[in-house]
Amino acid sequence: MPANTTLAQDQATLLKLWAAMGGAKQTLTNGSDDVSRWLGITVRGGRVTKIDWCECKPPLSGIISKEIGNMSELYYLGLDDNAYWGNS
Repeated sequence: MPANTTLAQDQATLLKLWAAMGGAKQTLTNGSDDVSRWLGITVRGGRVTKIDWCECKPPLSGIISKEIGNMSELYYLGLDDNAYWGNS
């Protein structure tokens, strides 16, 4: 799987991850197309560098998709106090 190289690719990956974990799109995006305004997302240098989905209300649950590995500039992933599992 090739690594993401653009913010648009990071955005698509985030939407897939969020949906796989049972999150409603509106909750993640806050009605904005600007990824830097999304719940728990930090963008630096035109790429997603941080995901902080700790203590989401309601808690997220589901599969952590292997596509998260495509986010080549991601340096922090916070998923505490939710219910996740991986896939093969």
